[in-house]
Amino acid sequence: MTLDRETKLDQQLNGHPILQCLNPASGSVLKELAISSSEEVNEKVEIAREAAAEWRQLSVRHRAKFIRKAQKVLVSRMDEVVEVVLSETGKTEFDGIIEILTTLEIMRFNRKMAPRALAPEVRPLGLVVKNKRGWVHYRPHGVVGAISPWNYPLIQPSILVVPALLAGNGIVLKPSEFTPLTALKMKEIFDEAGMPEGVFQIVIGSGEVGKTLVESSGTDLIAFTGSINVGRKIAVSCAEQLKPVILELGGKDPLIVLRDANLKRAAGAAVWSGFHNAGQTCISVERVYVEEPVVDEFIRLVTEMTEAVRTGDDQAVSDFGSMTTETQFRKVMAQLDDARSKGANVLKQDEPQAEGMFIQPTIVTDTEVNMELMKEEIFGPVIAISRVRNEDEAIEQANSMKFGLNASIFTRDKRKARRLASRVQAGNIVINDVETNYLCVDVPFGGMKQSGIGRLHGIEGLRSFSQIQSVIEHRFGLNKELWWFPVANGTKKLFRVLIRILYG
Repeated sequence: MTLDRETKLDQQLNGHPILQCLNPASGSVLKELAISSSEEVNEKVEIAREAAAEWRQLSVRHRAKFIRKAQKVLVSRMDEVVEVVLSETGKTEFDGIIEILTTLEIMRFNRKMAPRALAPEVRPLGLVVKNKRGWVHYRPHGVVGAISPWNYPLIQPSILVVPALLAGNGIVLKPSEFTPLTALKMKEIFDEAGMPEGVFQIVIGSGEVGKTLVESSGTDLIAFTGSINVGRKIAVSCAEQLKPVILELGGKDPLIVLRDANLKRAAGAAVWSGFHNAGQTCISVERVYVEEPVVDEFIRLVTEMTEAVRTGDDQAVSDFGSMTTETQFRKVMAQLDDARSKGANVLKQDEPQAEGMFIQPTIVTDTEVNMELMKEEIFGPVIAISRVRNEDEAIEQANSMKFGLNASIFTRDKRKARRLASRVQAGNIVINDVETNYLCVDVPFGGMKQSGIGRLHGIEGLRSFSQIQSVIEHRFGLNKELWWFPVANGTKKLFRVLIRILYG
């Protein structure tokens, strides 16, 4: 967790070092914010803990009413929020609108589902304990420490904040140092909706602030979305503290195109998924495996569609905008240079524009496994297309990496697609489509292998922010159980008979 833009440590704002918030498309300074000290982080965790003590006493339905109010406020202030998102990410206007839409769907689903998902459940008990009654309860952890990335500065905090609050927790959010203004605007919206004071806190800064939140602030659960490297460090720290953790980490998502696929749809999906948001999406298509009989036609279609993609710094009409961070910009350009030096064929101009951190949509073929863009997440507007002999080779290549977040399969044979989906090592599979599973918030979302631990979205996501507590109650007024001391002489014989009858 490092800060790769200049932090003006020699200047002070209210006694704190300053974080400059920049517009990545123009390089202009949007605002200067005070970086949270360790003492401030700890203080905000304690404030959230005190507020959560009352917040958790409200019914889930009552908590859901606050989320509904926040939902309405977000709709009323949509244009204002979109403007902030665009200013600190370089996204297009449409990508900003999608941030609003997805966030509203997250709020809608969670507030509707929470009263049912978090309600106590009566559980039937075993054959020999019919004189007992059992419940399962979902209790809040206390204070959730949430760390969100810069690529979706409204969606990604929302998927952590909304279910954590509904589950009865207080929450302290550390947004990315590249996109803190959107998170602060989000808190404004919750405050305007009447969220009880203190229950939702924000701290500002880079890796050191996140480290404090994880290691020494007294948080009860950490929810992190970001890179594998940082996620691994957080997992180690939380393991040492026996602190639960939810991690949504990197992806290098494969798209499998079989010979019987609707090639036009598959090509359109690859182009959109690979290039929208400048490829800065954890579930964007990065690797495409196409069966040999149709690979040439597929490449032709992808190239043709890519030529129609509108690029540039006009956020109102462009199909995708600039890269958000200079570090990521340099990394993508280095990956392309490495691929070209090792014999890859770049089918689309990949030189950046003269101004800003813009990279043109780039198609790469003739890739080899030793190329950096085939080993690590790209996180830029680049798709690599590989030919495979058959579906078995496609599955083998798709499963060949440490990542296991998302995958897509295109074929007209849906039964075959479902069969192949069971063989793909990814937490989320989409058939004849790409990425829409993230908008389908009814189903859980998360990774396999090194792409994450735990689940967000769905009932599972709501319950991820709860501790499970079982309660067993004795139902009848007996003075003692059969197995209590002193054990009656005939009890052993009775139990032998019961075992034969019930389990034999």
